[in-house]
Amino acid sequence: MTDAVRAHTLGEIMDLRVRVLRKGTPTTHCSYPEDEYPDVVHLGITRDHGAVATSTWFAKECPEMPGRPAMQLKGMAVDDALQGSGLGALLVESGLAHARQRGAEVIWARARDSALGFYERLGFNAVGDGFIDGPTAMPHHIVVRSV
Repeated sequence: MTDAVRAHTLGEIMDLRVRVLRKGTPTTHCSYPEDEYPDVVHLGITRDHGAVATSTWFAKECPEMPGRPAMQLKGMAVDDALQGSGLGALLVESGLAHARQRGAEVIWARARDSALGFYERLGFNAVGDGFIDGPTAMPHHIVVRSV
């Protein structure tokens, strides 16, 4: 099966975001202020029953690399049954291409510590001190990668 990455609407990805990113957390919504940015792009992969993988991309300066053109990756989610299948890597590859087209030098994310291995395998490096994310109450680090 060939999985095509395409732009999705927020409505097409929201159920997946909530199911994956809010499972086991005190928060039941998964909307971000950045969802309203004029340049936001929700990349996703859809199969018969709907979105199975998603990531959201927008221009935003990385707090660990001020002054460099950057895009933030947010809302990275792959259906639990498909994690480890390469769909996340496919989304990051497509996001990198998008960031390159937009003139970004770096991409960055606020990554859950439990997902640091995934990001490191894709060329990201954790930078700065860890922190507890408010909505999830989970430990996170900022991860960065050159475009």
